[in-house]
Amino acid sequence: MAARMQHRFHRLLPLAGLFVLTLGLTLLGVLTRPIESLSLFWPVNAILLGLLLRQPHRATPAGWLTIYAGMLAVDLGSGNTWLPALWLNACNMGLLLTGWHLMMRRPVPQLRLETPQALLHLLIACAAGAAVAASLACLMNGARWFDGTLQTTWLAWFSEQFSTCLLILPALLTAPPFRRPGRHDFAHADVRPMLALLASLLAGLAIGGPGALAFPVPALLWCALAYRLFTLAVLTMLTGLAEIIVVAGDLVYYGVPHSSAGVGALMSARLGISMLVMGPLVVAITIALNRQLLARLEHRANHDTLTGALERSALTQQTSALMERRRQQRNSAPLALLMIDIDHFKAINDTHGHAMGDQVLREFANQLRQQLRQGELFGRLGGEEFVVVLPGATRTEALHIAERLRSLVERLEFPVTEGNSLHITVSIGVALTDQEDDIPLEQMLSRADVALYRAKAQGRNRVMAAEENL
Repeated sequence: MAARMQHRFHRLLPLAGLFVLTLGLTLLGVLTRPIESLSLFWPVNAILLGLLLRQPHRATPAGWLTIYAGMLAVDLGSGNTWLPALWLNACNMGLLLTGWHLMMRRPVPQLRLETPQALLHLLIACAAGAAVAASLACLMNGARWFDGTLQTTWLAWFSEQFSTCLLILPALLTAPPFRRPGRHDFAHADVRPMLALLASLLAGLAIGGPGALAFPVPALLWCALAYRLFTLAVLTMLTGLAEIIVVAGDLVYYGVPHSSAGVGALMSARLGISMLVMGPLVVAITIALNRQLLARLEHRANHDTLTGALERSALTQQTSALMERRRQQRNSAPLALLMIDIDHFKAINDTHGHAMGDQVLREFANQLRQQLRQGELFGRLGGEEFVVVLPGATRTEALHIAERLRSLVERLEFPVTEGNSLHITVSIGVALTDQEDDIPLEQMLSRADVALYRAKAQGRNRVMAAEENL
């Protein structure tokens, strides 16, 4: 009985959290109703849609009903009667359901706005959802708002829902997993684009006129070049919302008459602002794609395609950089180098074929890579010869690690036929450089190579240190 109650509690807890979130967001929207009975800013639909797109498992019949119940509770509590409350919140649900179903048809990379096309699909989903919500609102005798025309009511409803979703959803969909910020997260952040953005907003307030809405665009493009996509999405959201508030509050003269056309001016501003911020977002997405492409190309250029180990040139470059940084430190730490060779590898290729040889190399490299710590390097010199670089490892530590790797490889099994397995061994040569014996990389490789061939000469499957027999 207790287990059943606990199971029900764990099932109801997420729904309770969803209900409380809906209550809070709806209350926030209700508190921003300066224009007759419609909110200036209604974030509940955009935030809930973003949540359901990030966590589709919440989009169950119970989840949808919980959201609807939360909206109803706030509307009824604020003095609305049952029929308007039911219908108004049906408009909100229409947007959520339409937007969710259209976006969930897209693959995951597009849900995360990883391609420029994804932004177009988001725009279409926001427009379709806002159109459904506005149409449902007009069916409920919506002409009683504003100047009494259905056209004005539809456009006002559509513009608010469309602009709010288009401003908020990019930030929600591109948000990285939460983690506690570190001390150095903002140490090297370039604040100049943000300062330029703030200055452009202030310039718009000071100068005014219809063109003031476009003043932040160059600064936002600079932000797109300087910051990650999520950071830019947050900045575009804040910029758009700030400009909408400025227009609605009549804080700047835009050269547009504000009598019965006041709502029309706000509608136009909402749509224009939401369109303006699309450009910087497309730039940021394109830059992110280019960075990913360059990273993949760099990885392919620097890593062996078969084993994933560093290529010889990349290994030499990165090891030389480690040694140079070590020399620049006053109390330089030691650096160890392990040269590893798979014993009798040619016989494996000759006996079992090159496909088995490739499998051995892949699994061998994968097992060794899993044993390395952050900052340690693993590269392939060629054929069956590999190198491990251990920054900060003392002689004792390097020999211990080498012996551990030798023992690990000795235990590996490679099935060749039913009931038969192939076993391999390695020989390892160890070289070390420290403050007292500061030698260049070429000399370290030479010492490790000599130690490796001594290990092979003495029977293989063993570890030898440079100039010493273990």
